[in-house]
Amino acid sequence: MSRSPDRISVAAIGYLAAPVLVFFLGWLQPLAGFLLTGLLAYALYGLCLRLPESPAKHSIGALTWLLLIALAWSAFGGTGHLFYANLDWRTRDAVYADLILGAWPPAYGRDAGVALIMRTAMGFFLPPAAAAKLVGIEFAPALLLGWCSLGVFLFLLLLPLPKKLGVRLILGSLAVVFFSGMDYPGIMAAHGQTPIFPLPLEWWLPWTYTSLAAQLFWAPNHALPLWIGTALLLRHKDASGLPAIALVALPVLLLWTPFAVIGLVPWFGWALWRNFDSPWAAIRTTDKSQWLAAVLTTALLAAVLSRPGYGSINLQLGAAANLNSTGVASWPLSDLVMAYIQFAAFEFGLLALLLRPAGPAARQLLAGTLGLLLILPLMRFGPSNDWMLRVSTPCLVILLILVLAEFDRPWESIRRSLRLASLAGVLLLGAITPFFEFARALVWQRTPPNYGQSLAVLQGRPAPHYVGRLDLPVLQALLKPPSPVPEGALRQSLLRGPMPR
Repeated sequence: MSRSPDRISVAAIGYLAAPVLVFFLGWLQPLAGFLLTGLLAYALYGLCLRLPESPAKHSIGALTWLLLIALAWSAFGGTGHLFYANLDWRTRDAVYADLILGAWPPAYGRDAGVALIMRTAMGFFLPPAAAAKLVGIEFAPALLLGWCSLGVFLFLLLLPLPKKLGVRLILGSLAVVFFSGMDYPGIMAAHGQTPIFPLPLEWWLPWTYTSLAAQLFWAPNHALPLWIGTALLLRHKDASGLPAIALVALPVLLLWTPFAVIGLVPWFGWALWRNFDSPWAAIRTTDKSQWLAAVLTTALLAAVLSRPGYGSINLQLGAAANLNSTGVASWPLSDLVMAYIQFAAFEFGLLALLLRPAGPAARQLLAGTLGLLLILPLMRFGPSNDWMLRVSTPCLVILLILVLAEFDRPWESIRRSLRLASLAGVLLLGAITPFFEFARALVWQRTPPNYGQSLAVLQGRPAPHYVGRLDLPVLQALLKPPSPVPEGALRQSLLRGPMPR
């Protein structure tokens, strides 16, 4: 009987790698594109052969339920513009439309004699954009919704949820959708007022750890690779193929969002430390094609993503530096410390105190998660503190998985039952935050897609963190000639006609 590698993991790895394959074929000169595509495909094939056997299969009922959850969750998030879409979708629509309407790589004029090209977290958009070029931009919202739903579906399949349809699966999947810190009581404790329904709840202090629902509603391009990467890592944390997963998966995540690599590297390091006596023991489980693919993919994507734009984003250290633009940098130290304690308690502290992980690995996961969640507020990176928003996501997914494991164990004593009832109460209070996100999608007017404005027009000029100067000779040789993003009457005609190939 032939060996059958874990199909869900194979699909998840393929999902993460697909944008890079599209990038190689669409952005690079033909010879370089085909060579790198073939190399990465071969490395992926070798990785999939090293995956463990497929575990027990999901029932048809379970698959149907999880698929419906994925579709509904993605649709309410605004991906297909069937409901209200949060303000950030104006920029995401512009990125998506620029990829569809223009030839690749899209360009936004010139600066100091070189082209300004798109360089951003574009992995989420590339496969559906390529498909929309073929079938027409009128299908663009549905294609993006389908692509997003597929990613959410794979994430749900990777989680330790029951594999048969029943009350446990329904409650477990709803716990995933509504997993969040306790923002509502946090606002009441910190500010002494009731939040306004259904406005976003999460920026009630200078810091925030975003609920999974808010991540999907506001930034699925960042959320999905972090979710899938974390779930994939924990699914194979004790497998011999883990080094190959790290070697192949981390480089392709760069195109989705560099923060995925930053957030996942410590956890891959922890898993490798647990399972291998030395770095050489881990390296021996990989092959040369995987190393070559990893080095070339990392070098190319890092070169593209690091091209300088109009401005710079600084890393600041220190708790007082990690504040938004509301003037709280002048807070007295005592107030800042009290705010930090409130934030830690309501966002993750009370929930963590109620967890009793079984086994040393789970206890190490909890300890590492708490340590990182306590440290992350002391740094700031990005105009919206992207460092904290994204790098915290693996920790939040780990907390979710520990919560699912906690409820999966028997309720063998009154004391444990009381603790689990308290944990359920914390989860219900946290669920108010995602409830506000869903309510806004339902109550507020539907937001149609706006593909008529490019990034440059939307921002007034090319945004410094979305474009970069193509000033590296090796990139100028490897990439196809940049193509100006269509504007004005040309753009409007393309919205009604065939797309550039």
